[in-house]
Amino acid sequence: MIKKIVIIDNSYLSYSGKDINGEILRGTETSLIILAEHFALKGYYVDFCTNIDQKINYNNVNYFNKNKINKNILYDLAIAVSDCNQFDFVSAKKKAIFSVSNQPFEKFLRKKQLFSFLKHKPYVVTLCNYQYNKRSFLTSMFGKKMIPIAVDPKFLNLEIDLDYLPKKKVIYNIRSNRNLDWLIDIWCKKIFPYSKDSELYITPNIIEYNESLKNNNIFLRNIKSRSEMINEMKEYRALTYIGHKSDIFTLTCEEAVKMCIPVVTFGIGSVSD
Repeated sequence: MIKKIVIIDNSYLSYSGKDINGEILRGTETSLIILAEHFALKGYYVDFCTNIDQKINYNNVNYFNKNKINKNILYDLAIAVSDCNQFDFVSAKKKAIFSVSNQPFEKFLRKKQLFSFLKHKPYVVTLCNYQYNKRSFLTSMFGKKMIPIAVDPKFLNLEIDLDYLPKKKVIYNIRSNRNLDWLIDIWCKKIFPYSKDSELYITPNIIEYNESLKNNNIFLRNIKSRSEMINEMKEYRALTYIGHKSDIFTLTCEEAVKMCIPVVTFGIGSVSD
């Protein structure tokens, strides 16, 4: 019998596999889509519940609104994204939490997860050793497993010209301010004064851009679709990201590595892996 798997994402985002090359998705949603499509390739029946309005099938994954889950269907595995309460709306033989934060016990209580966690007894899926080790026994007492980050096959199958040396362009491609102020300070004091032809491109709208940044060859990059971003990344000498203690995985860094782009980091948080 074909195994039935359901993934439930209770976030506000309305998305499906069709959006994987667009601009709205973050690392979590991208990895979930790739994971779902991998299950489908193995012959599993896969339902994926998000905030989407219309039901669609894309790459053999059924996407529909999370409020339309049929509790009469018995799944072999239900995967909830960081929210144990979603298990109340589904029937499944096994249950797993796809953890997208370190979630200390205090936060576990504040998010009202404890009762559902004890009721449904899910095991916890983490995406790196750093997160696995940070997850306390109290929030993973029914077991925890670490699986590798799901990287888009586009990056795994990409042809790379190893003889091509890009200009001295460095990118910070994280969508939030994760120690970016620290990085900018290092760039202005320790890097740019000794390499005047080097350029740093950062994500827009996360800090106030000014003439001082421009004078230090720090520029705002454009937010692009996933497919456009792959081509743009080929023009960078390195990706730089100091790291952050709250990170549980950084898909951008993993994608850069698959493109043979060096990642310069202090190894804080998940990038320590």
